[in-house]
Formats: sequence, structure tokens, C-alpha cells
Amino acid sequence: MPSAEALRRLSDLVRRVNSSVDTAHVLDEIVNGVHEVLGYGVAAISQLEGETLVMVAVAGPDEVRRQILGRRTSAMNILDEYRAADHWGILRYVPHGRMDPAHLSSVWLPDIHPSDEPDAWHPEDALYAPLYSATGELLGNMAVDLPPDLRIPGQADRELLEMFVVQAGLALSNAQQRERLARQVHFGEIVKEVAQAASRLGIEAMLGTATEVINRGFDGVRTWVSCARDADGGPETSVSHPPLAVQPDPCEPLRADLAVTAWPHGLLVPVTVVDVDAPLLPTSREAVQASLKEAGASHGVIAPVGIGAEMFGYLAIGLGEDRKPLATDELATIAEIARELGRMVQNARVYETEQLLVSELRELDRYKGELIATISHELKTPLTTIIGHIELLEDEGVGARSVLALRRNADRLDRLIQNLLDYAQVQERRRFVRREVDLVERAEGAIDLLGQLADTGGVRVDFERPDEPVLASGDAEEIGTVLNNLIGNAVKYTRPGGHVRVAIGADPDWAHVTVTDTGIGISAVDRGHLFSTFHRSSNPEALSLPGTGLGLAISHRIAEAHGGRIEVDSVLGGGSTFRLVLPNPAAATAG
Repeated sequence: MPSAEALRRLSDLVRRVNSSVDTAHVLDEIVNGVHEVLGYGVAAISQLEGETLVMVAVAGPDEVRRQILGRRTSAMNILDEYRAADHWGILRYVPHGRMDPAHLSSVWLPDIHPSDEPDAWHPEDALYAPLYSATGELLGNMAVDLPPDLRIPGQADRELLEMFVVQAGLALSNAQQRERLARQVHFGEIVKEVAQAASRLGIEAMLGTATEVINRGFDGVRTWVSCARDADGGPETSVSHPPLAVQPDPCEPLRADLAVTAWPHGLLVPVTVVDVDAPLLPTSREAVQASLKEAGASHGVIAPVGIGAEMFGYLAIGLGEDRKPLATDELATIAEIARELGRMVQNARVYETEQLLVSELRELDRYKGELIATISHELKTPLTTIIGHIELLEDEGVGARSVLALRRNADRLDRLIQNLLDYAQVQERRRFVRREVDLVERAEGAIDLLGQLADTGGVRVDFERPDEPVLASGDAEEIGTVLNNLIGNAVKYTRPGGHVRVAIGADPDWAHVTVTDTGIGISAVDRGHLFSTFHRSSNPEALSLPGTGLGLAISHRIAEAHGGRIEVDSVLGGGSTFRLVLPNPAAATAG
């Protein structure tokens, strides 16, 4: 039967294994329990790191602890010994004479004289216990030596030892799970920080932040990214961290190798500075190894960067000699980062292209405005002279019909040039001084100005004049231009016998002028282009009337510049309603 002390220690170990986060302390407790309670002269636990078992906990004489603590053993050697062992449940017993002599030179052997008794412990006997996770993954190894009374353990002793072995396996399994969770969080933070670098403007700044994050996250000695700036073979962008005075020269053979061997299959390329076989880098391996060596790295990894069917470039991470080889989860994270970099570079390319197009469009718009203003000014001077001479001919009564035709077309040309000048002025103007503008006064002025046009066309204009002034905030001359255009269009496009109604009102935030007519109306298709520059209606009846297609475009821009808008409601053949909405002085001041 197990001793009371053994049961107490086991109970304490179970509690510690399930609650403690200090794995090293728990492992020390386990080997000390095997040594002190079960009576084994030496107990030791090694933990698997890559393909090597590292001795992390030892209980026994101080001299023995100094000799074997921290010792590193190939996991393959232990697995060979497992295969040669007798299976005692979860224990593995290797009798003397069965172990590979080559392995004996690398293990610690007790200094005892073997006995001739059948169950006596021999110095070359070995008793192990592989430590597995719940999924069957090898985590480490537990070894004991010098059993009680130097006798090969019997069934009862082995069962008790197995209880301690189980706790050692659970402790390592818990530690592994904690480490994996911590690594997942760590890698998730790296990917998140790399993705956040996309907020930086410019490819260089974006990649500079990303390489800093990657190098820090993977304990690299240098990380660099090299990508083509655009899909048309534009300049190469190369960024590294730590930064260099001269960035690494893009390695064209490497790009060619990756494009053929790694990119189509989504592979990463581990590389060392020593001359090893690297089939994925048939022509660039030596150049890449030289770059790693120059950066102070002993090994590293290359990941192609791209999106869709296009490879933009590559990500390279150089690692120091003391850095452990990259684990599977690290390689998976690097692959995800490479994909994220591909998305970031693609978005940066699109953004830079958009910025270039916007810049070109702005320059074209500026040039258009300057051209219109220049031509209009040049036309204005000779036209003024022509109109002056027409007035002289009218005074002399010469050729009345011809003079009237000249006068009519000269006035039409004068209106066109004035519209062009107004449009150029609106295009060029960015700010104006806001003042209180009386919309009633401005509307009366527009109606008086258009009175002759209304009388000639047989159109009645009704003005629903409010008793009090209605104020808006803005430029009086420009607001007057908008009202001239809206009321003028209503009169022009209303058939003889029709009428136009002008109404003015206000609410706490907005002042508005509503112009309603019984005219020819506007189709749904034309309403979509109503405020476009030089747009003329597709309605033949509207096209028969003179116009420039600039009045509503000018009005729309003025309304927007004032923080207002123009609303339209119209049905083809059923008249139109245009509503100018502007902020009142109190709302504009509060804004």
C-alpha cells in the first residue's frame, strides 16, 4: 500500500499542477517527491525543445545535479532507447547490456558495484517515463536511477512512480497550453500592429512601421521588405529595420526565384548562411545568404508578398545565432503577415493612384477656369466696342432690321461671356465675407430685372412678399446671381399665358426662396445632370431657347459655398419648383 506521506505529496502535487503557473517549481516538487518519498537516489525531468531534450529539474546529490542539470540530449537517442525497452505500463525499462554502447558515453552512470542477485539494480540499467500531452505529443522525459534498496522496482513501486509521472506530464502539458495561448496572443498582436501600419500615408512610411513591428515581434536582427511600387514596373521600394543609410539593394534573382518556386504554392523559404541545399532559391541562394551574413544573421526566412495572381516583392527576416529556429506557429504567423503586407501594398498603390488622378483633375480644373476667364476677358473688349457701334447705328436709324438682329445676338453673346466670367469667378473663389443679406430685397431686384423678359413672353410673375425681412448669411452679390438665374429660368421656360410664383420663408436654422413655374418641366434623365457644367436639356423645346448651360452650375456652386443647397422638384410637361436654402445668420454664427 502507498505510504501516507506519498499520498499526501501526490495530493499536494495534484493541487499545484492544476493551479500553479510556475511550471519549474512544480517540476522541482515532483522530482523531489520521487527522491524523498519514493526513495530513488536520482530523479530528473527533461523538457523537449525542438528536437532536443533539456534537463530542467533534478533531485539527488548536489554533485549529480551540477553534472546533469541543463544537459541537452537528442530526442532521437531517447526514442531509440524507448524502442529497446521493456514496457511497464507508461514506464520504460532498459536492462543493462541492451542499450546502444554509443549512448552510454553521453549518459550519467551511478558509481555502484553490480550485485549478482537477480533483482539487483545494475549501474547501466535505465528506467524512463515519456511525458505526453493529451493529444499524444511528446513533451519531455522523466528518468529515475538508484531505486530503493538498489532493487529493480516491483509492481507496487512502479504504480506509485507512475502517479508522479502522470503529474509531471500534466504539468508540462499545462505549461505548453499556457505558452501556446501566450504565443497566440503575441502573434495576434504582431499581425494587428502590422495591419495598423496601413494607416500611415505613403508606402515607405507604412512599410517602415511594419518592418519595425515584425523585427521586434520575432526577435530579429534585421527585417526588410522590397516591393515594386506599381504594377507597371515602377521604382522599387526597399525598407529595413533597423534602418540603413542605404537600403538593401533589391535582389532581382531572388524575386525571380520566388515568383517561380514559392509564390504559386504559398511557401515560405527558410535560409541559413551556411552552404546548404535551398531548392526554392536556385539562383539567388548565395546572394541571400550574403545579405543575411552582412546583417549579422545566422539564419532567417523569406516570404513572397503579393495579392491575387501578382507577386509584389518579398519579406525577409534575419535571425541571430542565439535565436531558436522558427516554430510552426511562427511560420504560420509570418505567412499571414506576408498576406497582410500584400493587401497593404495593394491599397497603398490604389491610394497613390487616386491621389495622382485627383491632383491631375484639380490642375485640369484650374486650367479650365483660367482658360475660360482669359478667353472671356479677351472677348469682352471687342464685344463692348461692337455693342457701342450698334447703339450709334440705332440712334441714326440705319438698317433697322439688321441692327435689331445685330443687337439681339450681341446681347446674347454678352450674356454668354458674363456667364463664363461668373463661372470662372466661382471656380476661383474659396472664401468670402459673410454678411446679413435680405432675401426679400434680392428677390425684388431679380423680379424687376426680369420684368421686361416676363412681359415679352406673356408670363405673369407673382411675388408673395413677406411683411418682415428674411435674412440669410452670405455674399449679397452672389446670392443675387442665384436668384437671377432661378427666376430667369422659370420665366424663360414657361409658355405664354403661364405664371411664376416666388415665395420666401424661414425656420430657426434656414432661410429659403421657392420659385415655382408652370413651364415645360424637366425629365428624370435631365434632372440627374441638372447642375453639370455646360449641360443642356435633351428636351427639343428647351433646346430651341438660347442658353449656355452654366446658370444652374454657377448657382449650385454658390449655394454649396454658402453652406446651403438647391432643391428641385419637376415633372416633364408639368412645371418645376426650385428651392434655394441658405443658413440664417444665427445658425451660421453658431456653426
